[in-house]
Amino acid sequence: MEIKIKNIAVLTFAYMYSAVAVFFAGWLRPLWAALACVILGIGLFLGLRSWCWGMEDRVYLSKGTLCVGALLVLFLCWHTGIGAFTGQTGDWVKHNAVMHDLAEKEWPVIYRTGYGESMLSYYTGFYLLPALAGKIFGSFRAAELVQYGLTAIGLFLLWILVLKAGKVKGGKKQLLCLVLLFVFSSGLLPLGQAVCGNLYPENFPFGSHEWMNPETVRIQYTSNWSLLKWVPGQAVVPWQATVLLLLRPHKTENYVLVGLPVFLYSGFAMVGLAAMMLAVYLCDIACGGWKQAKKAFCASNILLAAAGGILVLYFWGNISGAKPEYLGFRWLDYGAKPEFYFIFCFFMFGFYAVLLWKENKRNAIYWITVGALLLYPRFSMGLYNDFTMRTSIPALFTFMILILRFLGLEEGKEKSLAVRKTLLTAGLVVGAIYPFMNLRESMTKNEIGMVYRTDGYMTLEQLADPSDGEIQDDFKYNYYTYDLEGDFFYKYLAKRR
Repeated sequence: MEIKIKNIAVLTFAYMYSAVAVFFAGWLRPLWAALACVILGIGLFLGLRSWCWGMEDRVYLSKGTLCVGALLVLFLCWHTGIGAFTGQTGDWVKHNAVMHDLAEKEWPVIYRTGYGESMLSYYTGFYLLPALAGKIFGSFRAAELVQYGLTAIGLFLLWILVLKAGKVKGGKKQLLCLVLLFVFSSGLLPLGQAVCGNLYPENFPFGSHEWMNPETVRIQYTSNWSLLKWVPGQAVVPWQATVLLLLRPHKTENYVLVGLPVFLYSGFAMVGLAAMMLAVYLCDIACGGWKQAKKAFCASNILLAAAGGILVLYFWGNISGAKPEYLGFRWLDYGAKPEFYFIFCFFMFGFYAVLLWKENKRNAIYWITVGALLLYPRFSMGLYNDFTMRTSIPALFTFMILILRFLGLEEGKEKSLAVRKTLLTAGLVVGAIYPFMNLRESMTKNEIGMVYRTDGYMTLEQLADPSDGEIQDDFKYNYYTYDLEGDFFYKYLAKRR
């Protein structure tokens, strides 16, 4: 069965932009909403026409592979906790509270507490369409089911795009690629933990499936499976955008088209994607000069950037609000354990980078990715350093694509290639230990037909008080714009009741 990549790309862009259109229509005053949607629509049309121009790539899948792939996506999605069919991680108490508020309150969501009024100012892309379904049907369960279905659709589209970007051919390999996406793709975390356990036995917390050693320095490169379990809203669309960029990395006239919707799903992932785009852009300028540089100043980029400016204004009230200094962006001090930086980098991506070097030493994307992954652990932002965890999402996914391409190479007479493939496969198996353990636990501990909803708050309203010392800083500063009278978005753009 022949599938045109440009058709899948159009569906993926529609998937990515649907939440942006709903946000504009639901949160802005009627005049601004109409203007923003028109600008978005024209920019999207021009951008899609440009991205699809000359794209004749195809993916060949048998109907059997396509059906099994769809079932596998539904199965894996089922066990992430999306839809509450299986146990949800601790972060879902916040995810569900956001969706409750979006489904049950008027838009824009305004909270009223003893501290005063505040507005929900968060990455709402993952929740908007499900919440809209919840409003229509008057049921939070309907919102959960729509969220599950939409996530599965997004992952299915992503899988087909990855098959092309990773140059994966053959039914068995294409299905194995799907498993690699969500289960195998991880750093050598168990080995890194073993080394840290020996070096720092006095402060090493064994048992974590995500952290190498948070008691030494709080940095994490999250596996794909853990992203889907903990923060699926910050994973699926950034992954889609990353693959769309890799399919056409030098079409700078489409950079805003690819990157804009990511902002509504994950600001940090947007920073990582924008950094990659900028690096590729500068490399292209070095090779092509001004002729290459001016391609970025096209109508679609300008129109979509104007629409994106509304999202910037929406988030600015949160970003610019007063917060404790330790939550801000800062250089990460490794203190008396500077070697931990090198241990972390080697086990979380360096081992793979060494094995991929020979085939990629002239590949700018490879060097940009390695450079980014070396840089991010030098900084921190947020209580749990979300900057390192989420800004790295595009770079780590790019590395996974490079791994897929490498595994698909014909070995021929080069003996070292077979050895490196064996070592890389062994590394993937080690990295898959924790994801497999989590999947196995979900399969054995959850019963079909039950609803496993982590729903401790029901609303974020009770946490919207920065003066309350009993509320954890991670909650009271991450989700709100407090100074509504001084906020441009609220005063001039947001819908009034």
